[in-house]
Amino acid sequence: MTMHNYEEELPIEDYIYTEAVKERHEDIQRFKELIANEGDDQEASAIELLYVSKRLFYNHFGLDKILACRTLMLNFFDVEINDDIISKNLNAGNAENDELIDEVLNSLTDIDDLKKLNPKKLANRYPELPFLSLVKIIYMEIMEEPDKKIQKQLDEALSIYPEDILLKLHKETTLNRNEQQGSIINQSLFEHQTASTLLGTDKIIHSFELMCLHNALYEYLINEKEILMLDALMFASQTLFPEWEDAWSDKEVYSEILKVEFCKLIIGE
Repeated sequence: MTMHNYEEELPIEDYIYTEAVKERHEDIQRFKELIANEGDDQEASAIELLYVSKRLFYNHFGLDKILACRTLMLNFFDVEINDDIISKNLNAGNAENDELIDEVLNSLTDIDDLKKLNPKKLANRYPELPFLSLVKIIYMEIMEEPDKKIQKQLDEALSIYPEDILLKLHKETTLNRNEQQGSIINQSLFEHQTASTLLGTDKIIHSFELMCLHNALYEYLINEKEILMLDALMFASQTLFPEWEDAWSDKEVYSEILKVEFCKLIIGE
């Protein structure tokens, strides 16, 4: 097998076999060796394992299916990010709240700043802003309050704001994270909706909205074991929103680990 710098992301075509039977056999053998922790350089072996796993994974599905999934996901994300825009999902359609919303959004990057704002007090003070109820829930999660308390708060918020899409997406995220099924995100979502129609917004959204949607999609695809579509999600994220790569770097790592686990299953068959 030709050696590569495994840390570099290659074009998808470079993973596809030209001599399928021969190359698959070689990859399976090397995969088994790497899983058995052979080799002196563990870091290099781990990187190579990810590369070999990708080859086995992508060739299991074939180039046409991979590209179809990626095209579907690229088309789904029909939005652009502009954090100078405060959408109606954040300000409830009242631009007078934009300064407050912007302050809260900026605080989300620093737990001390967020704590000073007192999200619980803010949510009570501005009941007309569902966004603040969501921030209160996010703050509770950051502070690691009991899950039952957080879920109760989320359900209460949804009973007050049943149509708020960001609260609904957060609910989807928590359900799928706990291996339960939601109601918004499903198999046909990517074929019949786009990010803008799901969010009910224009084509320009705030990065906070993107992250709410991204989290919900990610947890759904993991829960459903849709690893190929998860790969497509990460590809679309990197392609369309490269400036936000750090925001989902952990998700990308986990998606690669899932490829390794998938290969263990198909090789075991």
